Amino acid sequence: MIHLGRLAGSILNWPLKHLARLRPEGLVFLFVAAVCGLGSLGSNTWSNLPLLMGLILLSLWLLAMWQGARSLRGVRLRRSHIERVFANENLSVSLSLTNLSAWPAAGLAISEQVEREDAVRPASALEPARAGARLPAAYGGAFVTIVPGKGQERVKYNLAVRRRGLYRFGDSVIETAFPMGFFNSAVMRRAPTRLVVYPRLGELDTAFFKELEVSLEFLRRARPSRAEEDFRGLREYRQGDNPKWIHWRSSARLEATLVKEFEEPQARRVLLLLDTNLQRLGVQRFAAFELALSCAGTVARDLARRGCEVECAGLQPPDRLLRTAVSRERRNLDALLEMLAAFQRDDRHTLAHLRPRLWRRSLHRAYVLVLGLGSLRAGESLSWLLTGDNVLKVLDVRSEEFRRIFHRQGGSTQRDDLGDEDLLLSLGDEEAGEEPAP
Repeated sequence: MIHLGRLAGSILNWPLKHLARLRPEGLVFLFVAAVCGLGSLGSNTWSNLPLLMGLILLSLWLLAMWQGARSLRGVRLRRSHIERVFANENLSVSLSLTNLSAWPAAGLAISEQVEREDAVRPASALEPARAGARLPAAYGGAFVTIVPGKGQERVKYNLAVRRRGLYRFGDSVIETAFPMGFFNSAVMRRAPTRLVVYPRLGELDTAFFKELEVSLEFLRRARPSRAEEDFRGLREYRQGDNPKWIHWRSSARLEATLVKEFEEPQARRVLLLLDTNLQRLGVQRFAAFELALSCAGTVARDLARRGCEVECAGLQPPDRLLRTAVSRERRNLDALLEMLAAFQRDDRHTLAHLRPRLWRRSLHRAYVLVLGLGSLRAGESLSWLLTGDNVLKVLDVRSEEFRRIFHRQGGSTQRDDLGDEDLLLSLGDEEAGEEPAP
């Protein structure tokens, strides 16, 4: 009985499902066929021309209803594109369509959308997103004239994602009104691909590099630190070694003069600390956070080109420390930019929570650059970052000094003078409407 009930429901639902696909052109065509059928009611002969015309028109109408959906069944889609791109930069997406059926597929309109990896997905790509779901970050699409039976076709389109982050392509929707334009037919094809959008980079003022070079030269000439955490091991005494480094107990036991050997930190080291706390910053806090990430990526890129080793670190929810180092030798700028692309705010922690997580040795003989946000508004002291043999520079991202040092570049598809207010509008109603924490 249950099986028969489902069968009856499917039979009753079949005409309603196809009538929902009917276009105005198909409705007009059906009306003409009905008029021809009504015109044949007064005739009793087999040579009824209106009846013949009505049957021909109705058969064409039914053929369009059946063939439109059938032509999409054998269509397969494959997408290819570069996986990493900067925000506001044009991304070229290539679509490859393969028709497994012997019937051709024509007039294909392909629509796609890019979603954040943490976004709430709608129940179906053919339906509007549910309430509370985030809007897609970007839309794209292309039109294919025809894909022959057992054939292939390629098409390209461009899109641009405005905000940095980790994204994925949602289900692709292929629509057509083939063969006669009477019915809309659609099918979904899943071709999951990932897209990493780096922060927009910018330019640093030459005064910043001059100040940095002076500080690094000072660290190079300074007496090397001999902190306990820099101890590496013992070796035999060499002429010129400091007698204070002699390890007397081991020397007496082995009957040889042994001295302590220490790690020699690199003189051109830059430690970049990111403040992810956005409390007490007002409605422009998200724009300031994006600027800080753009500045961090720019600093890492430019200083690595100048022969510096740049280590970037910051706290992430729930309680993680993310850190990545980049230099000319390591050539892993992509890893650092991808880390910045995934960075989130963390109002539960401030820069003070970095203290037990940072190796003390990483602060020695390093140029420590702090990009401060909410932690500075809380009035926290950063004196613990000073070791006596390093240089500390704290930049408030909302200060005039920061705006003088860093200038963010515009994207290729947007205006170059996009300000913080424009960026704030792109963050969505969920974030823009949030009140700052007291």
